[in-house]
Amino acid sequence: MTALLTLPRLGETMESGRIVTWLKQPGEAFRRGETIVEIESDKTVVELPALADGTLVEVLAPAGADVAVGAPLCRYEMAGAAPPEAGAPRGVSVAAVAETMPAPAAPAPSPPPKETGRRRATPLARRLAAREGIDLAALAGSGRRGRIEARDVRAAVTGSAPDALAVRRWPASGALRRTVVLVHGFGGDAQTWALLATHLARQGFAVSAPDLPGHGATILPADTLDALAEPLAPLLVAHAPVELVGHSLGGAVAALLARRHPERVARLTLIAPVGIGDAIDADFVHGLAAVRSAGGLAHLLRRLSPHPPALSPEQLTTMAERLAVGHLAALAEVTAGGGRQQIDILPVLAALPMPVRVVWGTADVIIPWAQVQNLPPRIAIHLIAGAGHMPQWDAPQPIAALFDG
Repeated sequence: MTALLTLPRLGETMESGRIVTWLKQPGEAFRRGETIVEIESDKTVVELPALADGTLVEVLAPAGADVAVGAPLCRYEMAGAAPPEAGAPRGVSVAAVAETMPAPAAPAPSPPPKETGRRRATPLARRLAAREGIDLAALAGSGRRGRIEARDVRAAVTGSAPDALAVRRWPASGALRRTVVLVHGFGGDAQTWALLATHLARQGFAVSAPDLPGHGATILPADTLDALAEPLAPLLVAHAPVELVGHSLGGAVAALLARRHPERVARLTLIAPVGIGDAIDADFVHGLAAVRSAGGLAHLLRRLSPHPPALSPEQLTTMAERLAVGHLAALAEVTAGGGRQQIDILPVLAALPMPVRVVWGTADVIIPWAQVQNLPPRIAIHLIAGAGHMPQWDAPQPIAALFDG
C-alpha cells in the first residue's frame, strides 16, 4: 500500500515547517522509528521518525521547502501491507493508515532467554539496539560488570571508537566561509544546537558540534573542566581558524580552549556562560544530574526557556534514561557546588587576544544576565530581550546574524 507522510503539528503555535534534509532517498527502505527527514519548526529542528516499516517512493517536499501543517512530505510503500482495494485512493494520511490497518495477530509468547546467555544491557540500550538493528551479542559493554549502555549502541551505529569524540556536522551551503565549532552546556548534546546550526549552514558556515565527554554519544569520562576541553582540541586544529562558540558550562570550556589554542580561534562567542559571576540556579544543575524520570526532566527543561521546544514522551524518556546513568554528578559539583558557581573565567577572558562577545537572554533564570557587568570592557555584549538560558532556541536567527558581521 502506498501512503502519504504528512507534516504533523510539532508545537502548539506551529503552522508550517521547513525541510532541512532528507535522511532517506527514493528507493531506500526504513524501519519503524528510524528518522526519515529533519523538519525545522518555529522553535527547533525535529527528527521525524517513520511510523511503520516501508520504502520511500517519492519526495514531495524537497530540502529547503516550506510546508504547511498537514501537507504531504513524501509517498512511501508500507512493508507487508496488502494492496489497496479497487477504487480506493492510493494517497492517504499516516493517521488514516494507522486507523484502517488491521491489528497484527499477537505472536506466540517465546520462552524468556536463559540468564546465562543473555547480555546485560540497560532498557534504553535494548530499545536503541532493536531500532538500529544492532546485535547486542556483538557489543562490548562499557558499564558496570560489562553492562551494555546506550552509548555503546550509539558508538556501534556511528562507527566511533569508545574513546572517540562524537561529533555532529552540518555542511555549508554554497561557498565555505569558515568552520564554526559549537560547544553545548551541562547535560546537553550536539542536538541542542540544531536550529542555530541550520541557520549558520545556510549562511555558508560549516558547523561541527561535539558531544562533550560524558554527554550524548561520547563515552569518554570527564569530571573536570580540563577533561571536558582537551578532547576538543583536534577540532580546532583540523579547521583552524574557527569561530568557537560555547554555551553555559560549554562557554567555560570554549574559553579554556581559546586560551590554550589562540592561533586556532578567530573569534570566541559565549552564550550565557558559566564563570563570570557566582549566582546560578544550583537546584537546576544538581537536579539535572540526578533526574530519573521523563516527568522530572520535563519540569527542569521548562526553566531553560520561556517557550521550550515540544518534546515527545519518547524523547523525554530517552533523555531521562541517558541522564540517569549518573555521569554528571561530579561535574555538577565542579559547576555549582555549595549552591554557587565554582568556575571563574574572567582572568582567561581578559588575556585572550581574539575578539570576544557574549550573548545573553534577559529572561534567563538559570544564570542572571546582569553578570555581564563583570566582563572586561573590550568584550562586546548582546542582550536578547525575552530569551531564556537557551537563546539558541528562542532567537536563533538574531544570533546567526551576528556571524555575518
